[in-house]
Amino acid sequence: MKITALRTIALSFPTVCPLGTPYSEKGRMGALAVFIESDQGLTGESVILAVHDRRVAVHAAMVQSFESLLIGRDPTFSEAICDAAMEDASHLGSSGATMMAIGAIDGALLDLRAKLVGLPAHRLLGAARDRVPAYYSSGLWRHVPIDQMLKNAENIIRHGYRAMKMRAGPGNIPEVVERVRRMREAIGYDVKLLVDLGRRFDVAEAIRLGRELEPFQLDWIEEPLSESNHAGEAQIADALVTPLASGESVFSLEEFRHMIETRCVDVLMPDMCRLGGPRQFIRVAHLAEAANIPVSGHVLPEHTLALMASIRNGTYLEVMPWSLPLFADEIHIENGFAITSDKPGWGHALDPVALRKYAVS
Repeated sequence: MKITALRTIALSFPTVCPLGTPYSEKGRMGALAVFIESDQGLTGESVILAVHDRRVAVHAAMVQSFESLLIGRDPTFSEAICDAAMEDASHLGSSGATMMAIGAIDGALLDLRAKLVGLPAHRLLGAARDRVPAYYSSGLWRHVPIDQMLKNAENIIRHGYRAMKMRAGPGNIPEVVERVRRMREAIGYDVKLLVDLGRRFDVAEAIRLGRELEPFQLDWIEEPLSESNHAGEAQIADALVTPLASGESVFSLEEFRHMIETRCVDVLMPDMCRLGGPRQFIRVAHLAEAANIPVSGHVLPEHTLALMASIRNGTYLEVMPWSLPLFADEIHIENGFAITSDKPGWGHALDPVALRKYAVS
């Protein structure tokens, strides 16, 4: 059993939702599809979601730079392959584009291994469950007028979700509180509500806002500060009753270990793409489990669902539709849960028609 080829396809595709941010002004997103072929006739696939499409070529060059480490290797030796890749690129550091490339390789190898034995990825990893609580993460952006946001929330509930996330701030704290109040009144307390502050507050502002939001029984407040300000996160977590979530912009296992040891947040949010793939995601989850800290997967739900179903301390799966145009089918939501697929591999395959349509040179 050997790896015979490594391929990539650079992609630029329309955004599913307006983000109201500078990098989305063109209305397009970028991604890199990664494929690892085997002499068994099966191919493993993964995706690097690049958000905007200006640097997809960087990701492609980084992934392709590892080709010589893969060809001829046994794909079931994924730990050895990824360790070799990390050693080979050690002079570039262990974060950023380096870890995203290695993570894409690890993801494609997991998909390939699961297909080789005919199992869904979550069962190959050792499934903890076949469904994961999910929240919808689009449509409730801070730039959306309140009346439209409430209509969007109704639509989210109609699609089977029992949890959703809205964005807030910065600026007028009473205005933020009013938007959350209106949302809570509209959806009631049976539907879970989360609020993402988008790394736009300082410690004092976040504590003040968090205390004013406590009557609305939020499941968590997310990323009030810069992703590296863990000391500030600890101050906020200590001051609030509402749980604090963070971690989507953390690129290393070592930094997650520091966050766990200092208990600076109540919920960790590793991003499989940024962190370095499935193996790194699972490692973070196990470290967090030992400290009784829950983990929530961040974006790319078509792949993250399998990882969340394989860990015992997984809380919500974030269903962000950014990657939806690239896949052949949507995640099935049933009474607030994302249902795992029985198909071998990730269970959600990239759509060949979409790949041809959105491919760029």
